Amino acid sequence: MPSTNWSPTPHASSRNAFPLVAGLTVALTLGAGVGVVAATHPRSPDTTTAPAAPATVTVTAEAAPAPTVTVPAPPVTSGHTAATTPADRFADGTYLVGTDIEAGSYHSPGPAPDGNGHCYWARLRATGASKIVADQLTSGAARFAARRGEYVQVAGCEFTRG
Repeated sequence: MPSTNWSPTPHASSRNAFPLVAGLTVALTLGAGVGVVAATHPRSPDTTTAPAAPATVTVTAEAAPAPTVTVPAPPVTSGHTAATTPADRFADGTYLVGTDIEAGSYHSPGPAPDGNGHCYWARLRATGASKIVADQLTSGAARFAARRGEYVQVAGCEFTRG
């Protein structure tokens, strides 16, 4: 019996193509590997040239503008100037007895000549619903006694201690 060879015989063109395909595959694989390595590891500088000297940069800054300072105006008082010691003479305004004016008896000859013809004084509590302790509206002379811790309010006349 004749011998039967069941394995197919490769075509001549197939046999020549294998080394070509295998070579291309190896070349592409190596090329891709070199590209990946080059992308992830930057090339070191050439060692034959001297390293560059660090650059010196001079920056001239402009001076900052001077800050603007705003000074507030002094507070408005109630008709009198703050004294270092309590006063024994005062006119229109509200005063704290013992701080702004002295405690004691005060008198006025009457309404100020340039006023409306009336003189008003009141002694006031610092707290409470009814703050007026005593008051008077007069067109003549007036007199009252101021106690420490109270407020005294005056309008239209001048009072002197004594």
